[in-house]
Amino acid sequence: MKTRLSLLAVGLATALVCFSTAPTASADDALRKFGRGVSNLMWGWTDFFLTVHQEDKLNGPFAAYSYGVVKGVYKTVSRGVVGAYETGFFYLPYPDAYWPIIKPEFPLDSYNTNVLMYE
Repeated sequence: MKTRLSLLAVGLATALVCFSTAPTASADDALRKFGRGVSNLMWGWTDFFLTVHQEDKLNGPFAAYSYGVVKGVYKTVSRGVVGAYETGFFYLPYPDAYWPIIKPEFPLDSYNTNVLMYE
């Protein structure tokens, strides 16, 4: 129990130091990058279902259950990897000024049944 509390205290102290020493940026900041990473990790799996659904609406069921599945798996995996990177390295200003690596910035931002989410 004592080791868990001490690990938690060290983790919180590290996070506070990272937040306090992170340079300010005009586009985004470290806290937004951290939140974006957590959101991508938590909700990135929705890209699979949204992509299949959108392909079905745009190109029909055959495209949805062939190309849509492959594209959905690709988007889900890439969003998970980017989310893990942004969560783990939120304090680094890369890419420039904490800009998002993947578009849309958050998983459910551009859900629309009439257009594809992103390429």
